[in-house]
Amino acid sequence: MTSPIEPRTARLYHAPRGPAVEPAMAAGIVAAAMGSYLIALTVLPAPANFAIAQLGLVAVACAMAAPVQPAPRIWNTLGVLGLRRPRARDFAAAIAIGATAWYANAWLVDWIASHWELPQVEIRHLQGLVDRPPLLHGLEMFAVLPAVCEEVVFRGVLARSLGRHHGLLVGVGVSAVVFAGYHLSVVQALPTLTLGAMLGLIAIRADSIAPTIAAHAINNAMAIAMSRGELAGITAWMTEHPDASLAGCAAAIAAGIAIAISGRRAAPAELRAPAESTIKRDTHHE
Repeated sequence: MTSPIEPRTARLYHAPRGPAVEPAMAAGIVAAAMGSYLIALTVLPAPANFAIAQLGLVAVACAMAAPVQPAPRIWNTLGVLGLRRPRARDFAAAIAIGATAWYANAWLVDWIASHWELPQVEIRHLQGLVDRPPLLHGLEMFAVLPAVCEEVVFRGVLARSLGRHHGLLVGVGVSAVVFAGYHLSVVQALPTLTLGAMLGLIAIRADSIAPTIAAHAINNAMAIAMSRGELAGITAWMTEHPDASLAGCAAAIAAGIAIAISGRRAAPAELRAPAESTIKRDTHHE
């Protein structure tokens, strides 16, 4: 038998963390990815430029993250990008937030619009992007594609790296601000900031972007469907009961945040290594 010394406790009661890049490297990846995104949007013709720009985010991140590992392999690169299996509770948090954050953010934007003048040209442009294409194409282009591509860069690379080296608050705050700035939109600034903060929290706590991809996709899909009037029954009920709708969404968001924060954390690398050697040594003696 062995005594429950600290390294072994860390090994037994914390989930192992996946690889992540250093903060300086993460900043370089994000800067290069955002640069490629802006170039693609500017140089390439619409409407294909948006999809190509989104895919460019992932291409740049993969190309720069692959050499980070001593022996680059596809699964190592995926781990560096945060593409690893999470816990079921992380998906529960993601669904609770993704299904309701869109309404809370819409309420915030409406409140801001009632107190300050927002650029109507930008509002009409965003509305046109959502309403013009067929529903399935709109969901693919503006819900699924950004959910995958943007999560890889802003949560898989940036939030996880900063959270690993500088703590949860820095990882969540900085990645959310960068994510909001990336959209280059006054109208979207607050929604993307708050959504980015919640997704950053989940990604850092789960050490995986699988749940944040789900949350991001659900959030965008709900916003698109409601904007186009595809969920008429839900829209009518929420219009008739705005206070109850806001309270319910706020409660779901709070529950999602609580789920993400609670539970066991990933063990620091410096604790995991001694733990593994301790267990091997104990097994040898037994």
